[in-house]
Amino acid sequence: MTVYILGSGAMGSAMAYGLRNSGFEVVVVGRTATSISNLKKDGFKCEIYGESYDISGKTLILAFKPYALEDAAKRLSGKATLCISVLARTTVDTLKKHVRAGAYAVCMPNLAARWNASITPFIGGDAASEILNGFGECVKCDSESEFAAAGVIAGCAPAYLALVAGALASGAVAEGLNANAAHKAVKGVFESTAKMLANSHPALLIDAVCSPAGTTIEGVAQLESAGVRGAFMAAVKASAGKQKS
Repeated sequence: MTVYILGSGAMGSAMAYGLRNSGFEVVVVGRTATSISNLKKDGFKCEIYGESYDISGKTLILAFKPYALEDAAKRLSGKATLCISVLARTTVDTLKKHVRAGAYAVCMPNLAARWNASITPFIGGDAASEILNGFGECVKCDSESEFAAAGVIAGCAPAYLALVAGALASGAVAEGLNANAAHKAVKGVFESTAKMLANSHPALLIDAVCSPAGTTIEGVAQLESAGVRGAFMAAVKASAGKQKS
């Protein structure tokens, strides 16, 4: 299957690599030769949509900036087989108003798509799932509200967790660990925690790690006192609100 990605920014490029890793033929379609030059050097087939671009019979992923949808849509002619959007704050109904296609889906991957590790919530037709699984694992949502919440976790939470990773590393440095070792340790603990969360509920994991009057529960108590749990819940709420606006 050939997938045409309209947009060559960070997210478009990440999906291109992930899909290529999964055996898809990928065509990256950019506004200018400059915007796609690096991907072209890396072996991707590239095209320029310029003033007009025929999408007839193609499987599309729209990966440009959300504000550019109306302008880009004016340049598209024909009817695509499938149109998938990664544009924030864009609904399936909005897509239908601007792009002609046989099926539609809106999704929210993250940059881990490059390494086939994105968790990608989506809403719309099931036909999109094969493509979305090409750069990780997809999760179908049944409503716009579900998608907004899942989209924050998939798209925004990596930045939240990066803040946590940076803070943990800095704390270790403050306790005397060198910076390289601190970052290596944090990377490793994120990987091991992901494995544990795959097999346990977060609350059960906390209980398992915290021994009575131990070092871990002392740190957890400090985090609870600082309102870390509430801060993360507030962050999700704020990002979800922005997604809906």
